[in-house]
Amino acid sequence: MPFACIFVPDFPAEAILRSAPELRAQAMAVLEGKPPLQKVFALNEKARGSGIEAGMTKLQVEAWSDLVLRTRSLAQEEAAHAALLDCAQSFSPVIEDAGCDTILLDLTGLECLFGPLAKIARDVARRTSELGLEANVAVASNPDTALLAARGYCGVTVIAAGEESERLGNLPLSVLFADRCAAEQQQKAEQFLETLSRWGVRNLRALAALPEIAIGERLGQEGVRLQQLARGNVSRKLVPVEPPLIFDEAVE
Repeated sequence: MPFACIFVPDFPAEAILRSAPELRAQAMAVLEGKPPLQKVFALNEKARGSGIEAGMTKLQVEAWSDLVLRTRSLAQEEAAHAALLDCAQSFSPVIEDAGCDTILLDLTGLECLFGPLAKIARDVARRTSELGLEANVAVASNPDTALLAARGYCGVTVIAAGEESERLGNLPLSVLFADRCAAEQQQKAEQFLETLSRWGVRNLRALAALPEIAIGERLGQEGVRLQQLARGNVSRKLVPVEPPLIFDEAVE
C-alpha cells in the first residue's frame, strides 16, 4: 500500500510568503512574542543562509539590514493549512492531518487514476506550489517512512518497497522529533538525542543497527518504537480526517 506525505518546511514563514510572494527573493524572519521580547520563531532559507537562527531576539537580527521581519500570523497559518488539506483531498479520499505542516495521503488504488507513483508525487508538489506553498513530497510503502523522507529530503522523493531502511539511513536523528513542539516532548527529544550522541549515533542508519534489546533496556519502549521508524518497519493505517459537520437552518 503506497502512501504520500506533504511536508512544508518553515511553515509559519511559508504561510506569510503565500500571501506576499514578492518576499521570496529576500531573507525573511518571523517573530513571535510581545515587544520588546520578540524572538525569531521561523525563517526562510535565505535568512538561514545569512546566519539568522531561530530563537534570536529582534534586537539581534535588526543588525541585518537586508532582513525582512514579519510578525507570526495564526490566521495565515490556518488558511495555509486549509489549503494543504484541500490539495491532499483533491488526490485522495483518505488523508491524515499529521500537523499544521504535514499531511499524509493513502494512495491505494490511485495509480489507475493519476498514473505512476512518481507522477502522482510530482503532481502533488506542483499543485501545492500553485497554492503558494513550497513543499517536500515523499512516497513510500508506509506512512511513517513517507513522513520521515519528506522531512529529510528536499523536493520529490519516491522510496520503493524494500528500500525503506537504506533510503532513510543517511537522515539525521532530528527528523524523528520534528513534530514535538510541546516543552515536555522537546525535553524528552533532547535527552534522547544526547544519549544517542554519547553512543556515537548520528543518523537513522546507526540507530537502526543498534541491538533492539539494548535499546529497550536503556531507552524503553519509546526507543524501540523510534528504532522501528528508523528501519522503515512501522506499518499502520492513517487516522482519516473526518469531514466537517454542516448544519443547515430550515423552517418547516
